[in-house]
Amino acid sequence: MDSALLQNLMAGAGSSSQFIGGLIVALLYVVIGLLGAIGSIVVFRRIFQGRWEQIFWASFLVVIAAFYLSFAAYFGASTHAWQTEVVGVTVFLVCAVGGLFSRSAIAVGYVMHGLWDLSHCLSGSSLAGLSITEIPLGYGIFCSTYDFTVACYLIISDTAWHEPGKLDLYFWRHRQSLN
Repeated sequence: MDSALLQNLMAGAGSSSQFIGGLIVALLYVVIGLLGAIGSIVVFRRIFQGRWEQIFWASFLVVIAAFYLSFAAYFGASTHAWQTEVVGVTVFLVCAVGGLFSRSAIAVGYVMHGLWDLSHCLSGSSLAGLSITEIPLGYGIFCSTYDFTVACYLIISDTAWHEPGKLDLYFWRHRQSLN
């Protein structure tokens, strides 16, 4: 599980080769999260323009929060863990709805989700006395990197969300020829 990797890295458990191997694995997940976020931003900024982009990032926040429900099902989480995860999804749903009115609410939601990912990595199956779902190896590192990168983009983005915008599923067909 993911918590073992991070706990071993933080505590220095195991041999020096295990530490180096774990560090490389963690770094790989950070790079994949960063590249995944950059790719998502580039592609979705082209597909969803104006208000559509805002709706997309708000909706996507709820979708990635709901991944924890699939992990709860997959890993056979306890009833208490299910309750914690449902509350978590509800919190991110509130951030997403707020994000329909405020770019900063979506950014805050992504930062909070990144922290939620890290808490699952570092806590194992219990967070401050609450049961939480275990997650696959590297998921928390990947997802928190993705979330923090998207939050940074949302904060610095110059997208005009106040404009109606458009949805362009075939953006690649509109490229002008260099000839």
